[in-house]
Amino acid sequence: MTTELWSAPNIHLAVIGEDVIVLDLIADRYDCLVDAARLLHLETDGRIRAADASIAEALIHSGIGALTPLPRARGPLVAPVRETAVCSRPNLKETIRASIALAAGSLAFRHKSLSQLVSFQRVRIASSGAVPIDDLRLAEMVGAARRARPWIPFEGECLQRSFQLSYFLSSRGVATDWVFGVRTWPFTAHCWLQIGDLILGDRLERVARFTPIMKA
Repeated sequence: MTTELWSAPNIHLAVIGEDVIVLDLIADRYDCLVDAARLLHLETDGRIRAADASIAEALIHSGIGALTPLPRARGPLVAPVRETAVCSRPNLKETIRASIALAAGSLAFRHKSLSQLVSFQRVRIASSGAVPIDDLRLAEMVGAARRARPWIPFEGECLQRSFQLSYFLSSRGVATDWVFGVRTWPFTAHCWLQIGDLILGDRLERVARFTPIMKA
């Protein structure tokens, strides 16, 4: 049996130290393959190179690996190196737009599984008609969202907050990557928005503690 596989379409992998973290998007579950990093080599496009055929077979039987290429190409996960400035006194009209979009995003978020949220995000970004934007406008939009957020009901954790911010930014023609990261011992997951290597609505100091595992 071949030792070269692909990640299953619903599976995303990341190496942290000696371990491999598995995100099953459909099951909305993370798992840790302890000491598996020496047995697997992960490519940025979703390919997996197993140390031997028995390991490859085990990956297929567990639903982690597949023999067929991914239907949707995966690009490299760009490490963030900077964070956007945040306008402290955003335009009132922009703040009103942010309030409306964040509230709409909160409603769109409700009762959706992680895979449904990711699918929704991808479709919305693809249809947003993204346009180039300068740093000052981006800072004002992020500042407007931050100013509006305390007035939006049903505030959640990072998953909901980043989804809402993406919902607002896409309504203004700004396409973002929704990045999910993990850390271990103890295990923690986090998500945030990026444009290239630029973080939006979060702090580089916090995000740098996580290893990216998926972007949407």
